[in-house]
Amino acid sequence: MNTASVVSPHQGCVVVVIAEAELEDILCDTLLDAGAKGYTVSEVRGRGNRGLRDDRLLLSNNVRFEVLCDEATARRVLDAVLGRYGQHYGIVAYAVSTWVPG
Repeated sequence: MNTASVVSPHQGCVVVVIAEAELEDILCDTLLDAGAKGYTVSEVRGRGNRGLRDDRLLLSNNVRFEVLCDEATARRVLDAVLGRYGQHYGIVAYAVSTWVPG
């Protein structure tokens, strides 16, 4: 195998934020203000300690954001999201280490 053609992995993070759909527009701005270069957002449903979140029920759907970034940005994103909205809204947010191609 020619190692010169292999792309070296670089450490990064994936930040995941699951929140009430009503917060989508606000969270878009919050993520970008915290340094995220972009994000992916999708509608999701599930069950947790706050009960069933099912888009078949009016006003009860959730959104899931995913942000690929470096560790410093991940910390800023989590601090901003959880610091501003974590006490008052149903939000789950976490980051996991990953690698991204160089």
